[in-house]
Amino acid sequence: MLVNDEEGKRGRRRVRFLTEIEVESAGKSATYKRTHDVSMNGVFVSTARPLPIGTKGKFTLVLSAGMRKEKISGTYEVVRHVPIDEGLSDPDQGGGMGLKFVEIDPEGSELLFQVIQYNQPE
Repeated sequence: MLVNDEEGKRGRRRVRFLTEIEVESAGKSATYKRTHDVSMNGVFVSTARPLPIGTKGKFTLVLSAGMRKEKISGTYEVVRHVPIDEGLSDPDQGGGMGLKFVEIDPEGSELLFQVIQYNQPE
């Protein structure tokens, strides 16, 4: 499924994917326990307390591959917010923030591509 944002900027394939992500910025780190969807460009993180737009830092996205957990690391930027009241139109998503992947480690990029391919609706 291709999802376009209100400005028509998003064009990468996004798949619903629930996992956790750890983000670091300005010497602080936080672990968010629920993502909503992911693409090669970024991830939507469900949270009532999004980081400010423009926040940049490092991320580690946890991917389950059978019994083992793989981690993808890189850098991100917060590029959008969805207020909780707007997120109610999609109760599975809720409010949160969109993180754009600025850089992903090469091995992680390949793993992410495989996860997206595997989880595409038929």
